[in-house]
Amino acid sequence: GGDYRENSQKMRELEDILVDYFAGDELSPEESRVLVEWLEQGNHREIITALQGMHAGAGIRKSLRQDPGSGMSFIRYRIGVVQGKRRFFYWSVAACLFMLLGPVVLYFGNFGNGSASDGVITSEPVAGKSYAQLKLADGKEIPLYANRDEMIIADSFMSVENMNKTLVYRKNKINEKIEYNTLTVPLGAEYNVVLADGTKVYLNAGTLLRYPVVFSGNTREVYLEGEGYFEVAKDSTKRFEVHTPEMTAVVLGTSFNVKSYADQDHAAATLEEGHLKIVCGNRAEYDVYPGHQVRYDKSTREAAMKKVDTKYYTFWKDGYYSFNEMSLEEVMEILSKWYNLNVFYVDDEVKEIEFSGRLKRYDDFSYLLGKFEETGAVEFIIKDKTVTVKKK
Repeated sequence: GGDYRENSQKMRELEDILVDYFAGDELSPEESRVLVEWLEQGNHREIITALQGMHAGAGIRKSLRQDPGSGMSFIRYRIGVVQGKRRFFYWSVAACLFMLLGPVVLYFGNFGNGSASDGVITSEPVAGKSYAQLKLADGKEIPLYANRDEMIIADSFMSVENMNKTLVYRKNKINEKIEYNTLTVPLGAEYNVVLADGTKVYLNAGTLLRYPVVFSGNTREVYLEGEGYFEVAKDSTKRFEVHTPEMTAVVLGTSFNVKSYADQDHAAATLEEGHLKIVCGNRAEYDVYPGHQVRYDKSTREAAMKKVDTKYYTFWKDGYYSFNEMSLEEVMEILSKWYNLNVFYVDDEVKEIEFSGRLKRYDDFSYLLGKFEETGAVEFIIKDKTVTVKKK
């Protein structure tokens, strides 16, 4: 019993590391150590090399479209040579590789939901992709992809480059002409932008950010709808302002999260570092210090400030979702943006069930819901982009 549980835990850890590895995510030193140890066993390095070759060549999508049976058989054959308990352990990893490479397949391919025409048929939501739509001041729209590095603009005043799922602005010369760009991240996606002053913004799914190509005057102002984490470049002469329909956040240099989705009943600003001034829609003003959050209720038009553990509101930018006694309704509001879902509740009382824990943002969707179902209180039915929630 003990050996089985230990192997199962190792299996799950290795599955997570392999998925992160193929998605191009940065591994921690401990994760790197585990992966290296696994690669040194048997012919595992050969398996990884073969799978990487499928990415580098025609791609896993094309390979599986032409002969899906052979793709799975190859993985089975390579790992199936291990006998006994070790065979069970590695076979589980192989199966998970094949299942979880579904999201990775989409990640390396073109942005889209997938259809029978492109060989990807799935009824399960796929984790968010790195994609955004850039609208320039002249109205031109440019799609941005994480795996497509390109120079968008290059002139004597400004350069704009797309690289590694981040849009980067660099000011070359002073230009007093004020022009605005708009970056739109659809549901089921994410993207980052480095503004001309060096401020970095992580944009979550279903978010729009409007900002000047270069900042001028004594104020740096941007406009947000959705959710963004801001690492504001320090400038003692120019305050930085983030405007949402419900509140304005004013800073000189700090790190904070702003959440303001039109379809949710509240907006919130959470401060990690520095000092923040919040002006809410009801004109109430708050001086916010690290570890505090201002939450604005749209229906009552009232705001309040409280002390919080910021990781529960900011870890999404680092690839995790953290919950601390959060209602299922709030949890599903978060996941519905990331997986682009419609959520339907058969029983309203399940909305109030509370959950605590941490989930990997790029995990297989059924695995995430399975963790909730382990409580024995709730059940999920997934069909295409709709999740039906009911009492168990």
